[in-house]
Order: sequence, then C-alpha cells, then structure tokens
Amino acid sequence: MAKDTPPPAAKPIAVPPPKPSRVLVIHTAFIGDIVLATPVLEALRTLLPAADILFVTTPAGAKVLEPNPWGVRVRAFHKRGPERGARGLYRLGKELRAWNPELTFCLHRSFRSSLLSRLAGGDSWGFREAAGAFLFKHRVSRDGFEFEADKNLALISAWSGVKGFSRFPRLRAASADNAAAASLLEGVGKFVAMAPSSVWATKRWPAERFGRLAERLQREHGLRTVVVGSDAPEDIAAAAALMAASGAARPLNLCGKTSLGALKSVLSRAELVVSNDSSPLHMGIAAERPVVGIFGPTTRELGFFPLVSCRPCGKHGHDRCPLGHFRCMLDLTEESVYQEISKLLCP
Repeated sequence: MAKDTPPPAAKPIAVPPPKPSRVLVIHTAFIGDIVLATPVLEALRTLLPAADILFVTTPAGAKVLEPNPWGVRVRAFHKRGPERGARGLYRLGKELRAWNPELTFCLHRSFRSSLLSRLAGGDSWGFREAAGAFLFKHRVSRDGFEFEADKNLALISAWSGVKGFSRFPRLRAASADNAAAASLLEGVGKFVAMAPSSVWATKRWPAERFGRLAERLQREHGLRTVVVGSDAPEDIAAAAALMAASGAARPLNLCGKTSLGALKSVLSRAELVVSNDSSPLHMGIAAERPVVGIFGPTTRELGFFPLVSCRPCGKHGHDRCPLGHFRCMLDLTEESVYQEISKLLCP
C-alpha cells in the first residue's frame, strides 16, 4: 500500500515592494545647487516612470527648472517672503502632508529643510551631515570628495539599490526664452559667455582680468564676449569693470537684461562659458557647453582649489578675505586662465 506523502511545500514568491506613486524632493539652496540636483530628478523619473514627483525649491530654483524634461511638478517655497518663519514652514508642511507623499528625499542640509521633510511625512531620506538629520527615517553619509551631483545621487542609490545614474545636470529652455535669446544675440556671431560676479565677494576673480581676457579672445580667436549676470548691484558693478578693461573687444553686456529662462538659452549658444563659482557655471554645464570655472576660497572636496594654506575660509564665501590678502584669487593669473580656455577652444 502506497504511503501518503505530503505535497512539497510551495516556494515563497518574492514580491517586490510596490513602487511609490507620490515622491517629494526638497532642495531650497542656491540656483547652482538646484541645477546640480537635476540628476536626482532624472534618476527618479527613470526608476518611477508613472510616479507623481513634486520638487520643492526656491522661487529662483522653480524658474530655472521650468520647463523640465522629466514631467516633475515644481512648488516654489517663498521662505524669505510670504512663507518665511515658523508659521510659513508649518503651513507648507501641512500642505505637503495633505498631499501624502509616500517617499521623501531631502537634498538640502539646513535644519529648516529637514524639519519640512518631517512635517511632510512619508518614508524620509536625508544626509547624516544635515543639521536636522535626526528627523529623517533613513540617513546616508555624504562622501566629501565626490562631485555634488554624485552626493545627491547617493540618496537615490541607497533607497533603490541602483547605481550608475547619469551625473550630469540638464536644463531646458522654453520656446519663448529661445526667441528672447535669439533677439538679444542678433548679429553677435560666435561668442564666449563670461560671468564675472558672484553672490560672495571672495568668489569674484577681479573683473578687470575678465575684461583683458575678453580683449585677447577677440584679438586671437575672433570671439566676441557676452557678459551675463543678474541685476544685483555686485553683478552690475562687475560687468561695468569688465567692459572698461576690455579695450576694443566691445563685449555685449546682458547683465540684468535676461530672465533665468533666457539666460539658459544664451549660455546654450556660447562656444565657451567662463565663470566664477556662481550659477552660470552650473547652468553652462547643464547646457552642455565647455566651461572654465574659476574657484578661489574653496575646498579640496570640490575638486578645484587654490594652492594656499588658508583655504577653505568658509562654507560659502565672505564679503572680504578674512586674512586681508585675497591670495586665492589674486595669485590666479590671466595667463593661467587663458591657457585653460585655449585647451577647450583648440583641443
């Protein structure tokens, strides 16, 4: 008589966790930081093609991201305007919690952004080095020697287990911005875009040196210079100093005359972008243009640094050199910058 034997146990079926349908990303820093966050948006759209992705950023960050190629919704946080202070932060947090994000990434390391992440809810991811790191459910360490975009992407890799995302930022200009740029550049021909200013005085290479470079590029390469920047007083002053030192080069001064959207289009048409450590540098990279960046009081972790023992002198920059000599910028000669430009113009 055959002996009854129990059927073999069914093997467990590995069921992948459901993909989140609502994803929140928070970054409310400077424009350049927002540009360097775009690889995160691209990575998330690749991983979650059907998700509703909401990016909370500054009003300027919102402008530079419109339109974006990933179908990401952008919400401007007016943290220095009508939404400033604890009340504004609480109201935005309540708005985001009502939206009910399932997954939240906080790229900014300020305590305010960390708190906003907690108020919004969702499975929150942030950096261990953030001021409010204890507010995140998951914390990831930043590698100080990596490119900023790679540091941001580390959050996505830690959550997804996927690596190898594109690390290059991307921006798109609207058709109206392209038309505005074409009108401003009519008759200019081939040109180099120069951004001689920065929010921080210690990040400004002397504007007169930009002007003399403009003259040399016109004389030796036949390239006209287009000066870009905002309508901030420091940008206007730097542009005026560049123009005065440029001799017969006759740069076109667009400082304060373009929207952020039109600036994206202007930079995309340049043969080369030469910039201090400011937003046009990162926007030029996102426009896939060759870029020469001038870095002074910065740190080795950024990958570019002056050979002086006093650097870095701060997290961002200063209104004046703390030691009074400004060697990190003054020791950077026009010839050395010109040689870097020549390598890109004549590879």
